[in-house]
Amino acid sequence: LTKLDDLGIADNTIVFYSTDNGPHMNTWPDAGMTPFRGEKNTNWEGGWRVPAMVRWPGHIEADSISNEIVHHMDWMPTFLAAAGNTEVKEKLLTGYQAIGRDYKVHLDGYNILPMLTGETKESPRHEIFYFSDDGDLTALRYDDWKAIFMEQRIEATFETWANPFTPLRVPLLFNLRRDPYERAQKTSNTYYDWLLDRVYLLLPAADYVSKFLTTFKEYPPRMKAASFTPSDAVESIQNVGSK
Repeated sequence: LTKLDDLGIADNTIVFYSTDNGPHMNTWPDAGMTPFRGEKNTNWEGGWRVPAMVRWPGHIEADSISNEIVHHMDWMPTFLAAAGNTEVKEKLLTGYQAIGRDYKVHLDGYNILPMLTGETKESPRHEIFYFSDDGDLTALRYDDWKAIFMEQRIEATFETWANPFTPLRVPLLFNLRRDPYERAQKTSNTYYDWLLDRVYLLLPAADYVSKFLTTFKEYPPRMKAASFTPSDAVESIQNVGSK
């Protein structure tokens, strides 16, 4: 940062610090730590919620703090907006040509530049979709609420990677403002009464998921998630044999 100041380009340079996921606590003591439940490769906040720091003198107020919802996918349209392209998301939806190639993709990120610069107070993002490394939708957060559809019941050690997620017939529900550590399910004698009294909150969750999955019709996934088992390889061999 001092070098950027010395070069006189600090006010024209965005510096961003963060991490790609929560810590691998199973490699302790040579690992990070988190106060949140779970760790990397779980549906819990410990595997997802990470801090971020950004500096842009003259544009982003120094020492300011925000608890708004932001996803790493938001940084691409945000950085492009800072460089002058504020419509990349819309252009990609209809088709955009760059570096001699045609692109038509659904960019899930939001431009959060107005929030960073103080033009607005709120993030345009209200939802987070939690996917496993197998490509399964395990949870959804919208505003303060989190609905969990698949639960990693092994919350620590390398067993979290060895054991599958458990699909739930009834989603778990958490208020991440009141219970950021997702403890109520474990510690409250009345958790399920509380959940049933708020089951109506699953309706907006279903709407978010439905609208998100609908985008796959026009913008289908371009590849399958990686597999740690031989099942995909066996399936590929069988498909070749059937052609």
